[in-house]
Amino acid sequence: MKIYPVAGRIARDPLTFEPVPTTGKTVSDYDSFWLRRLSAGDVTKTAPAAPVAASPSSDDTAATEQASHPAVTGGAA
Repeated sequence: MKIYPVAGRIARDPLTFEPVPTTGKTVSDYDSFWLRRLSAGDVTKTAPAAPVAASPSSDDTAATEQASHPAVTGGAA
């Protein structure tokens, strides 16, 4: 089975003492250590949702539009 860490908790591999990576870790379906961690809620079988890309705020958009379209000032036509 593939396990993933639960937000706010750290589950460490009992052999390497490394935390379970957010990308997940494949472990035996019959490993009692991981079954206990799963039952305790320290890990889950569900992959975390992909973070949503932040959309630019309206302030950033306005600044970009001003920079790409400079105001024309003075001068003879």
